[in-house]
Amino acid sequence: MLEFFIAAIVVALAPGPDNLFVLAQSATHGAKAGFCIICGLCTGILVQTGLLVVGVSALIAASPVAFFVIQCLGAAYLVYLAYKSFQVRAGVVVSSEFGVRNSESDKLQSLSARRLYLRGIIMNLTNPKAILFALSFIPPAVKMDSPLSPSVQMLILGSEFVVATFIVFGTVALLAGAVKKFMLNSPKANRNLNWFSGAVFLFMAVALFAL
Repeated sequence: MLEFFIAAIVVALAPGPDNLFVLAQSATHGAKAGFCIICGLCTGILVQTGLLVVGVSALIAASPVAFFVIQCLGAAYLVYLAYKSFQVRAGVVVSSEFGVRNSESDKLQSLSARRLYLRGIIMNLTNPKAILFALSFIPPAVKMDSPLSPSVQMLILGSEFVVATFIVFGTVALLAGAVKKFMLNSPKANRNLNWFSGAVFLFMAVALFAL
């Protein structure tokens, strides 16, 4: 189990759609938003683990039609997020003497924790690569001579991966959130961050089909 946890840390550190997603959203909306999304991604991992245990993941991976449908849904959602990011225009910042900021980017920053959490879940569950990853990463770590059943072992391994993901992605969110705080008073920087976020979403949408 310890070897798997170390491997999970390494996997979480490798550049991929999920950590790019956390990076872009944390840099755009702040660390708190990033942690909401991380919680959603981790929930998605738990769901993926459950689907793996009951055999649904294997069925989806074996069905070209089902796999393609998930690819299209994931790409469509990412394009939608890119569109919302590109729509934002940094407005004029009202004098901070009264603690008032009046910019369109602030509206996007005020996304509720629930909506950000759902973004993370949807991002994970509509990523077909997450299904392939679960199939290729978790079952090989199951030990047939263990007193625990394979299903229980896979649930434990999935939980370990959630912890590893939270640690690594949480660090990414904190660092990106620090950049956001540093650029808080720059409308131009806020606009650039939103455009960066939109570009990342479009890149991820295309990458879903690069299997």
